[in-house]
Parts: sequence; C-alpha cells; structure tokens
Amino acid sequence: MFNTVRTIGVITPLLFLTACAVVAPPYSPDVDNIQSLKNVTAAHAKVGAFDSQADVKNPYPVPLRANSLKSPVGNSFGAYLADAMTKELQMAGKLSPESDVEIKATLLENDIDVGVATGGARLSARFIVMRSGNVRYDQVKSAHTQWDSAFAAMIAVPKAREEYPLAVQKLLGELYADPAFIQAIQ
Repeated sequence: MFNTVRTIGVITPLLFLTACAVVAPPYSPDVDNIQSLKNVTAAHAKVGAFDSQADVKNPYPVPLRANSLKSPVGNSFGAYLADAMTKELQMAGKLSPESDVEIKATLLENDIDVGVATGGARLSARFIVMRSGNVRYDQVKSAHTQWDSAFAAMIAVPKAREEYPLAVQKLLGELYADPAFIQAIQ
C-alpha cells in the first residue's frame, strides 16, 4: 500500500509537468551571423514589423507532444525572430533606427518535431527590405535542423526547447549569406 501511494505521489507531479507550456530560451546571437553583417561595410538598417502567419505550418504556441512552446518575446515567434535580428544587427554595429533601410518579415513556417529518435525544426520566413519606401529585396528563406531526441518526453521536450534558437540562427544565417540581401541593405 505504501509503495502504491509513493508511486502515485511521484507520478502525479510528472504528469502535470508533461502537459504544460514551456517558454523558448532567449535568443543568443550567432558569432558567424554577426561577422557576416560586420563584413557589409556600408550597411545600416532598422527592423520593421515582423509578423507571424498563423496556420498549420505555423501554430502558436508550437505543440511539443503534450506540451507547447511559447515565445519569450511578444506573443508570437515573429516577435522572437525580430528580436533575434535586432540583437545581431546591434552586435554587428549595423542597427540604426534612423536608417532609410527597413527589414520586415513574415514567419511562414515554424514547425518543431520532437521525434522519438530524431527531432527537427523547420522554419521559413518571407523577408522584405525596403529603402525609402521601395522594395529592394523580397524572398523566402528556409532552414531545417535536426538533433538526437528520445522517447521520454522529459528528455525530448527540453532538448527541442534548447535547440529552437539554433534553428533561428540557421534561418538568419541563410538570409545573411544571400548576396541579394547584402546588396539590398547597403
């Protein structure tokens, strides 16, 4: 009888932990992304509106098995992406609120697969660069990342949470590696 009570006492809190919302970690700027921006000598830009187009590929919050992942910035992962770009532009010395170059984006896909053996994230966003009201760049960029996952949710969900910022870093890296984007912000 005592073992049954103890087992229930241990399992019940774990069940509550497995069915809750977790918050994505704050974005940490990527050194390679910052260097890519620093290499653009004449670039200065401001970050405009970053939206998140809600649909099947871009739900909010993002389901992670019985859990869900929320953004620590605003109420969307569009705001998270804007925060990430702002941090990288700022660290590269390229952020300028007075600039006539404005970068906008719409997050189109934000899918995280916790997986049983392998987890993954798929992100895509439409990025637009405006200069003095004219569109200079309008393209969709995508990124896919993978990591080792586990059957146990108490291992797989935290791993997916910690991997999410790396997927955002890769998405921004894809954007910064595009010569047309670099030309548009100069």
